[in-house]
Amino acid sequence: MAETMENVISEQLSNLDLDGILKRAEAIDNDIKAGKYAIIPPLSDEEQKLLDAEIAKRAPSPEGVPEAHDFPLHEMVIELGLDQPVEGAEPEFYEDLKKKNAATVYKNMKEIPDSIARKYIPDLARRFVEFERRIKRIERTLWALPREERSLEEDRFEILTELLDKAAQGLEIWEEHCQRKIPLGHRCVLEGELIHLIDSKFDLIDKICGEFDKLKGQKSDVDDERDMLRYEIRHCDMIFTEIHEKFLKSYLEMDW
Repeated sequence: MAETMENVISEQLSNLDLDGILKRAEAIDNDIKAGKYAIIPPLSDEEQKLLDAEIAKRAPSPEGVPEAHDFPLHEMVIELGLDQPVEGAEPEFYEDLKKKNAATVYKNMKEIPDSIARKYIPDLARRFVEFERRIKRIERTLWALPREERSLEEDRFEILTELLDKAAQGLEIWEEHCQRKIPLGHRCVLEGELIHLIDSKFDLIDKICGEFDKLKGQKSDVDDERDMLRYEIRHCDMIFTEIHEKFLKSYLEMDW
C-alpha cells in the first residue's frame, strides 16, 4: 500500500511544471518588492512631487531640531508592522475590503476573537494612512478657493478649514491608542467608527468646495451653512470624546 502511494506521489511530481512554478514564484516575489501587492501603496508620483516641492520651499530646521515628518502615520504603520497581512490572507481579501464601507464592515466585530480580527488590522491602518494623504489634497483645494479679503467666501474658507482641522484630530486619537493592548475586536469597532466619522466630514468639505460658487453673495444661505458646519464641528467633539473613552475602557478591561 505504501509503495503504491509512493508511486502515485512520484507520478504526480513528475507531471508538475517545476520550472513554471519557480518562474511564477519569482515573478510574485518581484511584484511584492515592487509594491504591487502592498496594502498601503507608496506615494504616487504626483504626491511625491508635491511633497518634494513643499520640502524644497522650507527653511532648514534650527541646529539640533529634527525635520518634521510629512506622513508620520504612514511611517508609524510601517514601523509597527500594522500593514503586514496575517499568514494565509490573500491579496484579494484586502483588495475587496477597499470597496467596502468601514461602518458596515466593522460595526459588529466587538466580540470576535483576536485570531479573526487580526487580519483586518492592515485594512484599518491603510484607511488612516489614506486620510493622512487626503488631508493634504483637501488643504490644496481649500487654498485654491476664490475668496477676497473680508468677504463671505473668506468666512466660508475659514469655517471649512476649522472643520478639516477638527476632523483631522481623529488621526491623533488613533495614534494615541494604536499601540495599546486591547481586544482586537474592540479595536476594529472603534477604529471603524473613527474612520466613518472622519470620512463623512472630509466628504462634506469636498462637496462644499465642489459647489463653492453656488452661494456667492448669498449671505442668508452662507449663514445657514456656517451654522451647519458649526454643528458638524461640535458633532466631531462629541463622538471623538465617546470613542476616546471607549478606547480607555477597553485598555482598562472595562465594559462599554
